[in-house]
Amino acid sequence: MTFISIKHSFKAALHSRLLLSLREAFIALIPYFVSSALAILLLNSAIKLNVVTPSDDLYKVVLDGAFLVLVLFPVIVAISIGFCISKNYGQSGIVGAMLALLCFSLHGQYILFHGDVFQLNPTGSTPYAVIVPCLSSLILKFFVKAQPNFDKYFHHVSNFLGEKLLIILPFTLTFFSFYFFMPFLNGIGNSLAALITPDISTTSIAALTFQRMVITHGFWFFGIHGDNTFSMMFDADYLLQPIIQNLPAKTFYDTFVLIGGTGCFTGLIIAAMFLKTGSHEKNIAKLSIPLTAFNFCEIILFALPIFLNPIMLVPFILAPMINFFISYFFIAEGYVVVSNVTVSWITPTLINGYLVSDGFSGVALQLLLLLLNALLYFPFLRWHSQQVNFDKAISKLSDQLNISEQLRNKGEAGFIAHQHDIDESNKALKKALTDISEGQLKLFYQPQVCQLTNSICGFEALLRLKQKSGKLVGPYFLDTLVKYDETEIIDNWVIEQAKRDLEYFKHKNIKPIISINVDPKVMSNDEVIAHICECFKGFPNQLKIEIVESSYLLDKNKVLNNIEKLKASNIQTVIDDFGTGYSSLSMLSDLPLDFIKLDKSLLDRAENEKGKVFYQHIVELLHKMDKTLVAEGVENDMQLKFINQLGIAVVQGWVYQKAIPKHEIADYLNKFRNKIGS
Repeated sequence: MTFISIKHSFKAALHSRLLLSLREAFIALIPYFVSSALAILLLNSAIKLNVVTPSDDLYKVVLDGAFLVLVLFPVIVAISIGFCISKNYGQSGIVGAMLALLCFSLHGQYILFHGDVFQLNPTGSTPYAVIVPCLSSLILKFFVKAQPNFDKYFHHVSNFLGEKLLIILPFTLTFFSFYFFMPFLNGIGNSLAALITPDISTTSIAALTFQRMVITHGFWFFGIHGDNTFSMMFDADYLLQPIIQNLPAKTFYDTFVLIGGTGCFTGLIIAAMFLKTGSHEKNIAKLSIPLTAFNFCEIILFALPIFLNPIMLVPFILAPMINFFISYFFIAEGYVVVSNVTVSWITPTLINGYLVSDGFSGVALQLLLLLLNALLYFPFLRWHSQQVNFDKAISKLSDQLNISEQLRNKGEAGFIAHQHDIDESNKALKKALTDISEGQLKLFYQPQVCQLTNSICGFEALLRLKQKSGKLVGPYFLDTLVKYDETEIIDNWVIEQAKRDLEYFKHKNIKPIISINVDPKVMSNDEVIAHICECFKGFPNQLKIEIVESSYLLDKNKVLNNIEKLKASNIQTVIDDFGTGYSSLSMLSDLPLDFIKLDKSLLDRAENEKGKVFYQHIVELLHKMDKTLVAEGVENDMQLKFINQLGIAVVQGWVYQKAIPKHEIADYLNKFRNKIGS
């Protein structure tokens, strides 16, 4: 394997949907982290300033609140992970969050049963807060995909209700599946816990402190609150004992090892300041300064991120190791004289160094360590900045989100851009997405009439939006979505709705042929084409895909291959709006298509003599190429007479019928047959 292929594989792993979903989940938790950090900071500051004392009611209230935040931490993590992974894999985020909470609470041993009493167990369950939601979300996805197609049983209910009914069986199977493999996971967990449990009786304080440092950093890297988890799982009272001279291990650790909190992030911030302006890493470093100054590390951990980021793992682990050995050496050799003073872990760097050494020797040591940390972090930050664009990667997940989530992402992008023109453009997109999310998309059907047999030979599905007011309008928003390349959400909806409508028609004992319109890029997307073939395999020869001629220009070979794939699945492809582009005639000889729809604008121009002659020549040429033609936009008897004179096979337009909802199709077919019969 070449270096380039390894590099691409590495980036692909970093940008995997699961990893990006986990990162998104922890970014969502930043308000939770920051608010709890600020509460602790304010409480400690109030005590230092003698505003409150440990005997005050306010102190007890805040302390109880901080403890509750700690206890609920794994629950909040589980909910966020379950929501984000399920959402980004195309499932319901709310259902994924509920399932993650249920599986974590019971199978992750967060809630224990003692007789008739329920007891919370954050101590042993915390590591499962990441593992169980990941498994529950992925297993749910598997069962949803594996279950039989029950769509036909729910065609008479709303889409929202139908989706929730369809997920009942996968939800249940996922929950009970944990009973089979959780004993295995518990066995692995117990073995790991035994492996990392410190032996307090035979190990020195320095070695115990170093071991704790490595374990807590490992926890943090996997999204587990390292310090709190370690304290809940293992006895850490040895931190109060002297590690060197008279200095308590906890004070040594907080002052000279974790400079800027877990990961020694003050050095990272200094290194980030030397990156190019506007880089993601530099922006995050600047945002984190207020909290990092008091040794809170969550913003950098989850927003940079350090969490589950193999590029940053080396400096994240190595920086505190360097600080540990160097500071221990300097203090042991007497270069820095320390006292047994106790300093709060939120005391800012340099200030705590001055207090612990009772002078500037501790400050000088901290400055040396900051320089070394910055030098260590810089090459990794620069590489990260050049190779990994997590923001861009996460934005791609919007393809899997619902409309409201896309709207929020666009709002965030507009805020970050800080450019007036982009902001103005986003307003148009926001409005379009808001209108769609607040209304209800529908497919209406306009009949296509065969002139040779006087029969309905098909229906074109036309998009409509029912607004909050109840007013029905056309798809005015499509131009905006096309402009900003956000049509995939509409394409996916149309495909799924067309399938549901064919199920509805089947239930009504009618088998209409329907045509749907998709964005040109669909024809060069192998995955979407495969999805269409799979969706409509139960409706052979009942679906046509209408594409505009520009589809052919995107990727000639791919488009041709995908047309053949559709044809093999009994799905015809039709050129729509023929005559509006520049390459129409030259491309027809290459495309294996039998159906051509003549754009309404050609017929409108046929009202004058030149336009009529042009229309006639187009029709003659296409007939010589053995194409079946559909005249679109025929609105009156005069136009219909002109079309019939040219021998065009199929007519679509208001002269026969405007687009109607699906529940009127059966009645319309009966009325049309009766009219022809009479």
